[in-house]
Amino acid sequence: MNIIRIFLSNFVLLVPLLLSIIFTILFVLPFIPYEIAFIAPLLGIMTTIFWIVNKPELMSWSSILIIGLIHDFLLGLTVGLSCISLVIVRYIIIKLLYKYDGASILNTFLYIALGVFIWITCVTLLRTVIQYQLFNYLNVFFQYFLSVTFSPIIILINKYILNKLKQ
Repeated sequence: MNIIRIFLSNFVLLVPLLLSIIFTILFVLPFIPYEIAFIAPLLGIMTTIFWIVNKPELMSWSSILIIGLIHDFLLGLTVGLSCISLVIVRYIIIKLLYKYDGASILNTFLYIALGVFIWITCVTLLRTVIQYQLFNYLNVFFQYFLSVTFSPIIILINKYILNKLKQ
């Protein structure tokens, strides 16, 4: 009985990491036709930013690095691009959280919009510099737009799970 209680208490600490990994895997699944798959919403990144805003102690630096590496491997990016971008996003959001309150849904939405913008900008610039790839920046804009459009759904799903964790 005591072992089960210890396992469940530690499992609660892994919920944000597991949710981010699940949504990252959902992001790369072939639900969307191949021609427009590169503008799919960044579900895993939005989930990660949600947990950074609402429970930063559960979304630690090591969790950020793990999610970034999984994202790099699943998307076929240069190893470390998502890690660097997520570290920058976490640093900026944590600095902003010390100045402003991040508890409301509207603030969470604004932080997610800012975080996704920073992540997309960092990844696009790093891929341009490292891989000498030029992008159709209209696709990057549409990916950002779709991500911000889908973010209320991600916020509500994660808010529900956060409320269940508090009980």
